[in-house]
Amino acid sequence: MENVSTTKEKRDWKKTLQQNYSFLVVILMIIIFTILEPSFLNSRNVTNLLSDSAPLMIMAAGMTPVLIMGSIDLSLGSMCSAANVLMLQLMLKMQPSIENPYIIFLLAMLLTLLFGAFGGFILGAIQVKLKVPSFIASLAFMSVWDSVALLISQMPVKIPKAMKMTTNWYKIQLGPIGLPLIIAVGLTLIYHFVMTRTAFGRGIFAIGGNERAARIAGIRVDRYKITVFVLNGVCAALGAMFLLVKANSSAPTVGEAFTLMTISAVVAGGTSLVGGSGSLVKSIVGVFIISIIKNGMNMVGVNVYWQKVVYGIIVLLAVTISTDRTSRSRIVK
Repeated sequence: MENVSTTKEKRDWKKTLQQNYSFLVVILMIIIFTILEPSFLNSRNVTNLLSDSAPLMIMAAGMTPVLIMGSIDLSLGSMCSAANVLMLQLMLKMQPSIENPYIIFLLAMLLTLLFGAFGGFILGAIQVKLKVPSFIASLAFMSVWDSVALLISQMPVKIPKAMKMTTNWYKIQLGPIGLPLIIAVGLTLIYHFVMTRTAFGRGIFAIGGNERAARIAGIRVDRYKITVFVLNGVCAALGAMFLLVKANSSAPTVGEAFTLMTISAVVAGGTSLVGGSGSLVKSIVGVFIISIIKNGMNMVGVNVYWQKVVYGIIVLLAVTISTDRTSRSRIVK
């Protein structure tokens, strides 16, 4: 009986670690970077860190349900780049004919979000209608959107001075927390509610757990998949808008690093790469893990190329820790 009790305690301990390791990593990273760089926790750096987390959080919110249903989108960063340059070019095209800069900004943002939704719809439709795996389809679209971004604009372009007042909202601060982060967290929590409290969300988890069983149960799998990719495209475009406003300029390669960063953040938050489990709330924690590591490495002076190595290692470690090896039905794909 004692051995059985000990074994159960070990399993409970491992399960607790799998469910909460992301919170422990945040604390550990803060301690490490504070030791390496004492100014890491000063108010200015904390404000910058939280502000930089907003675009990544938006994109992680879109990617989380994609991974939960057992798919992936490798074109996220490229879509972000294309949407980023598209929005500014739309603003420049509208400027001569529309006097109010705020109307120009809102119209350009709406059209950019529609562009993101259209891109997500195409990707989802190709997967469900042509039966092309999301890995292959999104890999192809990564090249497509990279080219589209460069066709729209081959170099960085600044927002004109006459329109810079439309970006002032990004600088609004409530203590150390900026308005962009509040918006990002709010949208993520709304999506979390949808995923946990609606039939749509339960259907996504069911598809990720066992797609064939979900179809037998009457879940409209194709429609659900396309919808998730559409929302992911919208989140990529919204993240692009955040990056545009933050930098006051667009760049055709601005989203280049965000595919790996976003997947790293979502996986670090405990979402399974094989589908069926995950949480948008924990993805928020995963975003802070990546943001802390990125900010800390910049302060310590780590080369940007080594940072990509670190993100790759994070994915491997997170998958290793979070994978449930006790389930015989779990297939490694």
